[in-house]
Amino acid sequence: MASGRLNSPILMNEEIAKAATRYSKACSFRECAGSAAVIITTTAGTITVSQQCSSDGDTWYDPTDTAGSALGVIRTALGITTGVYTPFTPVMCEWIRFKVVEANVAATTVTIRLMFRQEV
Repeated sequence: MASGRLNSPILMNEEIAKAATRYSKACSFRECAGSAAVIITTTAGTITVSQQCSSDGDTWYDPTDTAGSALGVIRTALGITTGVYTPFTPVMCEWIRFKVVEANVAATTVTIRLMFRQEV
């Protein structure tokens, strides 16, 4: 069992326009012990949330496997929720952020809290 402390930063709390794509703040993921989850709230619309990876905190990638299939998708077609807890298998990287795409339904306010076990 991994030891350490729980790290739980809020990486996004903002309005996303209808049919828009927005990116959360970045978070250092160097000390992640392998377990992760997000709590996502949204006020309207329909969103897809996916993990993006970076080795330097500046250049971002959508992780894929060798067949080109997306590996970072966490939730698709998520509608209005007062909070959905979603564990996911993170793609390991130095830095993490989330891409949120609103599916041309309605503007929405999205909050994302990342939780992961941090090695100490």
